[in-house]
Amino acid sequence: MRTIKTIAALACILLVSCHSQPTTSVEKIEALKKQVQSDAKALQDLDDTYFPKLQQDFLYCDSLLQYLPAEQVDADFAQLNLAQAYMGQFGDVKPMMQHKMDYLLLQLDRLKSDAESHYLSDSLVLVYLETEQRVADTIHAQLEYFQTRLQGSEETFDKLKKSN
Repeated sequence: MRTIKTIAALACILLVSCHSQPTTSVEKIEALKKQVQSDAKALQDLDDTYFPKLQQDFLYCDSLLQYLPAEQVDADFAQLNLAQAYMGQFGDVKPMMQHKMDYLLLQLDRLKSDAESHYLSDSLVLVYLETEQRVADTIHAQLEYFQTRLQGSEETFDKLKKSN
């Protein structure tokens, strides 16, 4: 049993060490840029493919309320209102998130250029990069929030459709 744990630990160490971590400022900037681009794609996918279906499902489920028994209407209506609030919030915040990501990518390109040309010292580049990382982390957290909430809304709609 102990040998299996030792082998597993060594395998984990090898996997981690094989994944090269960015070491230079430029590599760190590129890594952050890839993260932001990935989040931008996920946001666009959420908006293009997932959100329209949710809107259709919401309208369908809303129309079903008139056929439900009175005691079920209140609970389902509250769930629909919550889902509608999340969808409205996403619709309001999505353009701002997209703008922030576009601007962040521009800033990262500028920072990379300044790092490559040695216009900024490595230590100053890292300070700016830390700031950009916080912005990227905030945007990523917002994206995860909406993915979770909209997925929950989808589950609510599926449950309402199945119950009718």
